[in-house]
Amino acid sequence: MKKKITIITLSGICIICMGLLLIPQDVEKQNIKEIAKTEDKIKAEEIKEEVIDTGDTNIVNSYQTQYNNTDIVAELEMPNTDIKTPIPKGTDNSFYLNHLPDKSESYLGSIFLDFRNTPDDRKIIIYGHNSPNIDTIFHGLEQYINYDYYTTHQDIYLQTETRKYHYKIFSVYIATSNVSHVNINLTEEEYKRHLEWIKNESLYDTGVDINGEDIIILQTCYYNPANSYLIIAGKKI
Repeated sequence: MKKKITIITLSGICIICMGLLLIPQDVEKQNIKEIAKTEDKIKAEEIKEEVIDTGDTNIVNSYQTQYNNTDIVAELEMPNTDIKTPIPKGTDNSFYLNHLPDKSESYLGSIFLDFRNTPDDRKIIIYGHNSPNIDTIFHGLEQYINYDYYTTHQDIYLQTETRKYHYKIFSVYIATSNVSHVNINLTEEEYKRHLEWIKNESLYDTGVDINGEDIIILQTCYYNPANSYLIIAGKKI
């Protein structure tokens, strides 16, 4: 049973989250320390992927029909959790902060793909609200702070219109002042160093090696410390 919360209270929570989701547009490629204060005009990179399991390729079309919304580009699922949700993608990172997958206005927002991404990119970023007062979809990600929980919940699946991608979580950490995890436009060498940095930030050693693979980033707000972000990173397998 979800706890009740006033729109005013949760709107305040959303404002805290918006600082990074509304990525300003001019991101430098290296040593980014204050991405939320710059402008990000980077376009997402697309690469070809070879995937064996195509999964239920009709599910995205089903969501599009159900919600009457062609912005829905994928389904995110984390087995043995409550997370199984459609993933819309807007023309910016603000619309789905306060709109549901059917585009109706709601302070709960959606779980959504970074507007710079396509679901097939080598690095994709998915955002969602969290709150200490209400059971949002991404609230359950807080359980990954506990290593024992991670050991039995290591998998992320992303179903697109044509493919099903499987990711293994390799890093769980809390971002405070350094929000470089939102960087997308990287050279090959920068990308490899970037992945090593994400892995080294982890709260615990997952035992999952990373060596230039495609990755997925899940980001939600965190409140210990205040105004931080919980980051779950998985590599494509």
